[in-house]
Amino acid sequence: MINITGKGEKVMGYEMIRLERKDGIATMTLNRPDKLNAVNMKMRSEILDALAVLEADDEVKVLIVTGEGRAFCAGADVNEFAEGANNQELQKTINSKLLEMAKAFYDFEKPVIGAINGAAAGDGAQWALAFDLNIASDKAKFAWPATYLGIL
Repeated sequence: MINITGKGEKVMGYEMIRLERKDGIATMTLNRPDKLNAVNMKMRSEILDALAVLEADDEVKVLIVTGEGRAFCAGADVNEFAEGANNQELQKTINSKLLEMAKAFYDFEKPVIGAINGAAAGDGAQWALAFDLNIASDKAKFAWPATYLGIL
């Protein structure tokens, strides 16, 4: 677990997300802009860890979640799904983490605000449904690709 100390300090130790805290506001930025912030297992793990850290931090009163670059979150990293196509155990882990993520945002005990700055597809759109409030830019688009892929 990573401790958050100091006001306005960036929290180090994560690769797929950036986490900052200032004046009671924590900002989590999904940080894979080259992949449109597609979620892989490492990002999922970092987000779950960060949520646990932030929930335990009494100085944090609200969480803002946004994405780096031109997308909020393009959904699951399909390359990871391809890797798991012939690996039932990996596929089972990926699927369980999909559900765990939305539930973690939904169950987070402090208000969560989505700052939707671009495409929110799949996981990104699902998370937005779990947030307490969403603020969407004029470039925001919401999509559920699973519906037309027939994997709902």
